[in-house]
Amino acid sequence: MSGTMYTAMEVEAKMAALKEELMGAVEEEAAARSALTVDVDNGWIVICGALVFFMQIGFGMLEAGAIARKNVQNILFKNFLDASGAAICFWLLGYGFAYGDTVGGFIGDGNYAIRDIHNGAGGPGGGDGWQGWFFQWAFTGAAATIVAGSVAERCKIEAYFVYSLFISTFIYPVVVHWVWGSGYLSAWGAIPDEDGNARPIFQYNDNSNGVIDFAGSGVVHMVGGVSGLMGALALGPRKGRFDPVTGSVNSMPAHNQALCALGTGILWFGWDGFNCGSTPPLRG
Repeated sequence: MSGTMYTAMEVEAKMAALKEELMGAVEEEAAARSALTVDVDNGWIVICGALVFFMQIGFGMLEAGAIARKNVQNILFKNFLDASGAAICFWLLGYGFAYGDTVGGFIGDGNYAIRDIHNGAGGPGGGDGWQGWFFQWAFTGAAATIVAGSVAERCKIEAYFVYSLFISTFIYPVVVHWVWGSGYLSAWGAIPDEDGNARPIFQYNDNSNGVIDFAGSGVVHMVGGVSGLMGALALGPRKGRFDPVTGSVNSMPAHNQALCALGTGILWFGWDGFNCGSTPPLRG
């Protein structure tokens, strides 16, 4: 029986080559898994952002059903105006005000027209940032459109147009910067001290945790709710709501309860994207 005989040095060389080959295969597999993880996380954010955007339809259906038939076209136009106007304003200025480099902890500065987001911006295997802007834009539209129901049947379209652009460009992005960006309330990105440690406003030391707002209970819903309250107070009640002589309340029932129910269901469904997408990675 014959066979090939190897010296100890040859065996060692072959083992080293085999080890190098195996390590290369492991590194390639790890890189592929890492890239897949990034893709899955980015896809998750896009799906959740689409669910949040779908809430615009929910708001529209709920509000259209709750008002008089003659005002349905007006309220639907306002809802789509919020989404469209927010897309332009948040792209041009709002995203930079929200997540740009902080100016005194009050407002961000930079990345206007999302100039820092482009294909390849995240490097090999990294996210480029498109998905983050998309998700945050959907939030912006939701915050803006909350007000549409608060001022339904009481606000001219021209005035609402100005409001919608203003909240999407300045009001909402500034609050985002305070809490989720590097503003003075932020729990992780507030103005740093001389050692580079974040220092939220309350105590400016290790005992100050800053504001933690998961899924925008304050940043989105409180901003939209307070804005709606201010609008309702400024405009007053709808014409015919109160009897001019007795002051008694006149009934103004919803014209289509089916639309109200449909809108409520869509909002409930879209809320899953609002909360679950705020994780934000799917991998946990």
